[in-house]
Parts: sequence; C-alpha cells; structure tokens
Amino acid sequence: MYAAPKEACSGCALKSRCTTAPQRLITRHLHEEVLARMQQRATPAAMRLRRSTVEHPFAALKYRIFGHPRLLLRGLAGARTEIGLATMAYNLKRMICVLGHARLTRALSPG
Repeated sequence: MYAAPKEACSGCALKSRCTTAPQRLITRHLHEEVLARMQQRATPAAMRLRRSTVEHPFAALKYRIFGHPRLLLRGLAGARTEIGLATMAYNLKRMICVLGHARLTRALSPG
C-alpha cells in the first residue's frame, strides 16, 4: 500500500479529480509487474491455443478419469503420483484413439 504524503496532495491542482480524501492511497499487488507481463502475453490467439491444447486434457483428467474435481491422495507426493497415473492413462487412451489398438500394441511390443 502506498500513501502519498498529505503535503504532496494538498498542493496538487488535480487533487479534486483524484480523491476527496486528505491523501491518495494506492494498493498494488506485490508482484504487479509480473502480473502485467503475463496479461500482455495472454492475447486472444494465445488463449485460443491454450484452450485447444491444455484445457481439454485437464478437464478430461479432472472429471472423466477422477470422476470429481478433487485429488484423493494427500500431500505433494500423493498428488504427483495421482496426476502422473491419470496423465499416463489419458495419454494411453488418446494413443489408442489416434493409432488404434492393434497398431499401438505392435508399437509397444519388444523386438
């Protein structure tokens, strides 16, 4: 939080357009610059790409594989394990849809 000195505000010609309080108070997030850079990168084209590549698999993992939006295992190690298994299951399911069961079995078989 930034509070302008009362002396600076009282002598300012724009004070009536800025604030009716004795001084101006400005609240900023600790990482305001990082948030602004992130907002600049979030163009409509980038967000469309993200929606088509990231959001669908995430929703599929969350609701179709888990069946509900919460993880079952506790702690960071448990969450990583659960997400890893769900991601592997999702990727195998996608490969079966793309390649077909027979082709995927041949590709994964040794030799």
